[in-house]
Amino acid sequence: MGFKLWGDTREIAEMNKKNLERQLENLLLERGSVNFDDLYEEFWHEHHLLSHYLQIFLKVKELEEEGKVIIDDKKNISLARVSFLDRSGLREVTTWDLEHKKEDIEEKKKIIERYQRINYLA
Repeated sequence: MGFKLWGDTREIAEMNKKNLERQLENLLLERGSVNFDDLYEEFWHEHHLLSHYLQIFLKVKELEEEGKVIIDDKKNISLARVSFLDRSGLREVTTWDLEHKKEDIEEKKKIIERYQRINYLA
């Protein structure tokens, strides 16, 4: 389908997808679980076109394939969680928590690299 469903340019498409993903994550953190019908009601308003309905459906399916959400047989959507053992015992976090931590580390690495370049030139 390409990025035309999400926007006219690749940048706008990525921004729209990321925005929908953040809204869904916040909604799931707030409610714990949400049904597709509730999700459409929350995100799809009367002024939206059918393409918006399709965007929501496709993004949620993509998130399920990425392991970020779980969709049960009754079309309820919930956050996917990962359990791991650390010093304090067994911990359970959402896959989004891990992704946010990775993004934060990448951002800090970029800042350190920029600082090292600037400091080297000084």
